Amino acid sequence: MRKPIQWSLPVVTVCGALLACGGGTQSGQPDTHVDDRLAAASAPKREVPKASELVKQGEQKLQAQDPAGAQALFEQAIAEAPDDPRAHLDLGIALEMQGDVDGAEASYRRAIQLQGDLAEALNNLAVLRRAHGDLDEAVALLERAAQANPGSAAAQSNLALALEDKGDLPAAERAYRKALSLDDSAVMTRVNLALLLIDLGKGQEALKHLRQSMPEAEGNRAALLARRNGFRRAGDADAAGAAMQAAVAAGEASTATPALLSELALAQRAAGDREAAIATLEKALQMDAKYATAHYLLGNMLAGAKKFTEAKKHYQRYLKLDPNGPHAKRARERLEMVRKAK
Repeated sequence: MRKPIQWSLPVVTVCGALLACGGGTQSGQPDTHVDDRLAAASAPKREVPKASELVKQGEQKLQAQDPAGAQALFEQAIAEAPDDPRAHLDLGIALEMQGDVDGAEASYRRAIQLQGDLAEALNNLAVLRRAHGDLDEAVALLERAAQANPGSAAAQSNLALALEDKGDLPAAERAYRKALSLDDSAVMTRVNLALLLIDLGKGQEALKHLRQSMPEAEGNRAALLARRNGFRRAGDADAAGAAMQAAVAAGEASTATPALLSELALAQRAAGDREAAIATLEKALQMDAKYATAHYLLGNMLAGAKKFTEAKKHYQRYLKLDPNGPHAKRARERLEMVRKAK
């Protein structure tokens, strides 16, 4: 079962009158889906709890990325009006932004208790339950959110992810398509659908979606990395390499990491450009000479180019830095090979 890449902080956006978010923490493995924090910005008008003055001030602090200041205001609002569902929803967002997942869940549950059709709280709670592996509750909550707000692309996209985690791929495909019908610019929804289509054996349609996602993916490193995975799995090495290069360029130079550059090197090599891959790995090692994986990969690239003396040095360096690492066995085997090739 594919597990989602999660994000450490919710992306706070204003959706009509309510703040809404929906999903997760840290980066994962290359073949995973990306769980975007989607918002129901295009939702039709519906009944939402009005914001008190304190809640308005707290939401402004959320937008300014000051969750601690927002939390204080929401708690004050709740002290004055304990049954305000909007204050409890927003408090959950503030707590989640600060890493207090248990507190956020309790706040979302209280908001739902006070207003059972509050789609944003249902969506946000479902994302937390999915992260905990409680897929049945996550699906049930997201179905309620979609019913409460039929125009929410967020609910449909998150429902698709939860259904996919459960292994119900046809239902997940339908939910992704519904989400795109509500918001066809949602890049992560489109990429996640493409990855699912590859699993379903619909590679040509998957490629169409991956190519269509390019305009929205520009500058979005997570989306570009996901596109790269899709192109690689669909067998388009050139497009995978281009997406990887774009992912590196999407961030400031200071945010590029040796790990990211190593991924780029692999994409460049898969596209047939060994010299570019070698240059990229050398750049990674300039950033961190102790990044063992880059030494191993560079050894492979140099050995393939018949530069055996240089390859030997990098295999030796890898084994010194990470003698019991995941590539240690292969590094020792290849070190013997390049010694004999001299």
